[in-house]
Amino acid sequence: MKQAARASSGGCESFGGRIVSAQENPSWRQLSPEVQQQISQDSEHFRKCLAYLREHSAGEVEGFYGPDSMTWVIYREPVILLGGLRAILLQIAHPAVAVGVSQNSNFRGDLLGRARRTYTAMYQLVFGGLPEAMGAAKRVHSLHSRVNGTIPAGAGRYRANDPLLQRWVLATLIDGAMVVFETFVRPLSLEEKRRFYEESRLAAAQFGLLPEQMPPTLEAFYSWYHEQLEGETLRVGDTARELASLLFNSPFTRGQLDELLTAGLLPQRWREAYGLAWGPGQQRAWKLLKGTMRRAINLTPPTLRCVTAWHQAQMRLALARGQRPTAMARVLNTLDSYVDVPFSIRPVAVKAPATDKD
Repeated sequence: MKQAARASSGGCESFGGRIVSAQENPSWRQLSPEVQQQISQDSEHFRKCLAYLREHSAGEVEGFYGPDSMTWVIYREPVILLGGLRAILLQIAHPAVAVGVSQNSNFRGDLLGRARRTYTAMYQLVFGGLPEAMGAAKRVHSLHSRVNGTIPAGAGRYRANDPLLQRWVLATLIDGAMVVFETFVRPLSLEEKRRFYEESRLAAAQFGLLPEQMPPTLEAFYSWYHEQLEGETLRVGDTARELASLLFNSPFTRGQLDELLTAGLLPQRWREAYGLAWGPGQQRAWKLLKGTMRRAINLTPPTLRCVTAWHQAQMRLALARGQRPTAMARVLNTLDSYVDVPFSIRPVAVKAPATDKD
């Protein structure tokens, strides 16, 4: 039962992780011919993305990225999750994203559940073996294929699989991961940033974007990204403000700490647009919080601070190579077989006992 819940974490259990055709989706007949055609085109495009993922993945056991990737280095840190609210606020600054979230998301009544499903899918994509990661990508695409609608005031239509919206959402995650890592863990070299961005081409394919639909280099990415942040397309309207208020006043995010963390990580324009307090008191508290967390993180050995999904990926690799997994990986993996350990993917099946010692 626990593994079945994990398999449907993307919210698309009725689709079984497949790309859904017009004939298979019961709600298809409720859509206009124009929308049906667009969904068909999106699905065909996504098949090309899946082919790209298979061709460029690190391996069947390694998954999309593998242990030598910067993606594993960055996302193994649980502190990366602290950038979640920052990313969401920047995403919903795009009016079409804000409307789509408002009309289709269930986070008003199930914020914790939505967050858990999102992070589980993220860790499956990053740390899962190739079959699990491909399955997660298909589930996310299937879910997004149902997200479409009309923007009020005659501003047109939106759909979650629109490449323009996908590129913006992905950009907030790429930039956010590097910002949070550098804020709380350590600085990244230019070469590390370039490697991480190059690996993000795989993340783009997971979203349904082929490499040519993304800026070709890190420098080109940031040139485009800062144009978006400073341009006129993004704006904080009533819908975005309503969503932000709900995010900061849930049973799990109510309090000044979440606002302080988000305000400290946001660019100034967007901190002000959302009305987040940033006076001398908040700035002193942010400096103290940032320094304290960074020292604590760097004093904690990676083995103890890395997310469970990273340990499960390391265990999967060790077993495939005929090696004995670490004690921490074995303990976390066994525990995850009985209770839902945070930041995990799926318990690794131990096919045969290992013989060598730690």
